Amino acid sequence: MLRIREAIVVEGRYDKNTLSQVVDTVILETAGFGVFHNDELLALLRRLAERQGLIILTDSDGAGFLIRNHLKGALPQDRVKHAYIPDIAGKERR
Repeated sequence: MLRIREAIVVEGRYDKNTLSQVVDTVILETAGFGVFHNDELLALLRRLAERQGLIILTDSDGAGFLIRNHLKGALPQDRVKHAYIPDIAGKERR
């Protein structure tokens, strides 16, 4: 199991469950678009970003793009890393 200093933010419950089998760190979920209306979660993410840093790990689809951009504007950029696989033209849809 990998030990990571930063907390990781994922989109949903299944992402959190899968990732928790691989890494040893705090993993928070945005509940999809729920992060847009959850001021308590945003405050928690700001505190974690300041204290230990954040890695935002979202899907490369439209929803992941919107969530990443929302968090990009709401969190201190010097304490946040974005991790995702960008869309590749011609890639088959799952």
